[in-house]
Amino acid sequence: MSISLREDNFVVIDVGSYQTKAGVGTHDTNKIPSTLVSMAEFNSPIKDNRIVSWDDFEATLQHVLFKELNIKKIRNEHPVLMSVPVHWTKQEHERLTQIAFENLNVPGLYIAPQPLLALYGCGSVSGLVVDVGHSNTDVNVIVDSLIQTSCSETIPIGGDHFNRYFLTLLKGDSGLVQQCEQAGVALDEAFAQHIREQPGVCHVAINHELQKTAATEQDESAVSSNMDEIADKEALPTDEDDEAPGDLPETIDVEYREHKFTIGAYRHRAYDPLFDPALVGADCLSLQEIMLMAANRCEPPEFRPKLWENVVLTGGCCLVQGLKRRVRSQVGALLPVSENPGDTQTTAIGFLRIPDYFSVLKKANYQHYSTWLGGEIVAKLIFIDAKNYVSKVDYNESGPSVCHTKSY
Repeated sequence: MSISLREDNFVVIDVGSYQTKAGVGTHDTNKIPSTLVSMAEFNSPIKDNRIVSWDDFEATLQHVLFKELNIKKIRNEHPVLMSVPVHWTKQEHERLTQIAFENLNVPGLYIAPQPLLALYGCGSVSGLVVDVGHSNTDVNVIVDSLIQTSCSETIPIGGDHFNRYFLTLLKGDSGLVQQCEQAGVALDEAFAQHIREQPGVCHVAINHELQKTAATEQDESAVSSNMDEIADKEALPTDEDDEAPGDLPETIDVEYREHKFTIGAYRHRAYDPLFDPALVGADCLSLQEIMLMAANRCEPPEFRPKLWENVVLTGGCCLVQGLKRRVRSQVGALLPVSENPGDTQTTAIGFLRIPDYFSVLKKANYQHYSTWLGGEIVAKLIFIDAKNYVSKVDYNESGPSVCHTKSY
């Protein structure tokens, strides 16, 4: 038996370790999710892409469905598409399926991997998906809608590490320390995160840009010729929403708890641990290294140039300006250049984004909704026919393991 698809029928839930996005799907996908839930309010049940507390995770889903979306549990007629990390095991998929049907009373369920949905949200079926999350950064290779799991890479670097590193930079500013003491404001990770997440405050600068920002007016003329030479060597194409920053101000004033604070040019180094994990004491590879490793394992080899043309940046930390240019610079320095390029020669690094016809979601500050958008697109196609998703009839007949027969 199939579920009749109505305007307000299916639900899309994009699960995250820091924030979970959800909303009731409609025929109009040109919208942001209606519900954003902080996972900290539910004791952060997901850490390092794995469930550490199923009770807290279930409480999150109960809150999303029955309080935020106001769905009636007894008469739940809303099938659910759930986006989950690609690293989840079969046992975790089965546990989620059991909770969905037995405790949430959903009439239908479809579980989809987040990297694939992010790629769909950007209008492609092949590409290299980079998810910069709260505690980890994941890189996945997708070719013709299939995730090549043998290529997947993860490093334990994310927003939490950016906050800690940025805090060390902030504490090194004696003027800021004095301002905080006078205002009676704690200079802690909450302060660092607030500043880092303010639009236009932090910028992921390429080295020569940061050096130029820090230069004094007296030194600027002396270094300009040297900087121009470096800039020529590192000149890279830019995206419409990630253009070269021009002259970055050395300091900027920001507000926090009704007080104004002056932040120096070091703010543009907040995201440096992504490219140099040793800055936060992490013994792991850098983002540029795992991107190269993942792409080089893609099969067949002739698909590899296509991956570099279709890079998707997603996750809560992907919105900072300059990230694309920095990735181009760092990865470009590692890519081999041949005088006789063959079919596998990479000629350019390009980034995908949400298509322009999604006029609301195409905005640069909504790019992290690409997974959500991909979920809505898939849900509209999946929930038309019960053959495509796990129905309550399927679950009653086969149990939790039935989820493996109807999912990506």
